[in-house]
Amino acid sequence: MHIDILYTPDCTGWQTADSLLRQALADLGIEADIDYWLIESDRQAVETGFIGSPTIRVEGNDLFPVEGVPAGMKLRSYFTEEGMLDYPTYSMLVDALQRVAGAHP
Repeated sequence: MHIDILYTPDCTGWQTADSLLRQALADLGIEADIDYWLIESDRQAVETGFIGSPTIRVEGNDLFPVEGVPAGMKLRSYFTEEGMLDYPTYSMLVDALQRVAGAHP
């Protein structure tokens, strides 16, 4: 599995997201290569379809897709069981990874 984490220089949540993602992958027994992409300009955000930091993509697809959000340099919020956070929770990552792993055996 190939995973990309896209983030902006001012994002404080991407490292937490990375740590939780690595833990979820380990707990699920999923092997993955993770690449990190620093998004530094609006142009780069538009070219990559970046909708906010942090964004986690598996095989090029947003792990938490949302409709109608324009690309751009901005921070991303996640609706979680703990309220609004600037990263997805461990349980959100486990659920999403199980869904994706089931679709791509």
